[in-house]
Amino acid sequence: MDVEVSGAAPGAENMARDIAMANAVRNGKGQAMMRLYTWQPWAVSLGRNQPESHIDHEALRRKGFGLVRRPTGGRAVLHANELTYCIVTQRQGVESAARFYADVHNRLRQALASVVGTSLVYQDVPTDLRKHYASSGPMGAACFSSSAISEIMWNGRKVVGSAQHVDTDVILQHGSILCGMGHEELADVLVLHDDNRQAIRKGIIDGSATLSDVAGRPIEPREIIDCIVACFV
Repeated sequence: MDVEVSGAAPGAENMARDIAMANAVRNGKGQAMMRLYTWQPWAVSLGRNQPESHIDHEALRRKGFGLVRRPTGGRAVLHANELTYCIVTQRQGVESAARFYADVHNRLRQALASVVGTSLVYQDVPTDLRKHYASSGPMGAACFSSSAISEIMWNGRKVVGSAQHVDTDVILQHGSILCGMGHEELADVLVLHDDNRQAIRKGIIDGSATLSDVAGRPIEPREIIDCIVACFV
């Protein structure tokens, strides 16, 4: 697999690069490709079909955050102190999108374990995402306030949040690997009443853990890049 380490870029540029990579795989320029990158400035990405009305654009401007729409599903993520991965593969020869999702996460868990130890697990969790996403308005808008069917977890909290888009030719999978705090500030830019804002912030904090939490020391994105590349090339 070809792996590109891209560094930091604005949200629109990051998504354009990911879409271009998907088109390259679709057009036969590679069986599978991966990109690792960060965000400058921090940016909120909306899921493929998520209403933009969930976002308070004035609050977003005050914070200096970007806004972009992902080609993948799921709900809003504030890309802050994280390393983001995008991986694209041709559907031909892949057993299923679910199996691909699991394989990617198991490789990521193996890679991250070399930095933060073996306490990370890839496990099933009971959350019903259909109920979560159907909750009233933007109360269901935050990715890290809930966990999907299977996730990379630490002490019951999500460390990597991922989403897929599957079409007739390719599978595109995005994921945020949390290195430090910052992603909880998503609650500040959603259209919410103050009581609900505190509930969302608490849900994000309680439902997620960073690699810095796991390691007990600060972890920067650059520290985990080499181990991830080694597990995917």
